Amino acid sequence: MDRVEKRLDATLKIVQTGMKMLVKMEKENSEFRKETREFAAETREFKKETREAIHALIEAQMRTDAVVSALGTQVAELGTQVKALGIKIDRLVDGFGNGGNGYGRGRR
Repeated sequence: MDRVEKRLDATLKIVQTGMKMLVKMEKENSEFRKETREFAAETREFKKETREAIHALIEAQMRTDAVVSALGTQVAELGTQVKALGIKIDRLVDGFGNGGNGYGRGRR
């Protein structure tokens, strides 16, 4: 009988140790699931922030493109004006060479 009791005690200790391990593993598993949920929530938030930042960058680029386009148009118009002014200045200078006011043949 003594031998049977020792075996039962040993079996009981094995079962108790197994139960403690099981409880510990379940606790670690529960903590891991909690951390995973928190990580997933943080990832969703980061994804949302990233998406908003990308959309803001796209909008800013579109505004920049519009400004650059408008400036390009203004530069082209200024180029035309400068060319016309250059022609007028050339005529004025040519008029000085002919004498007089630039019209006709000069002084008589």
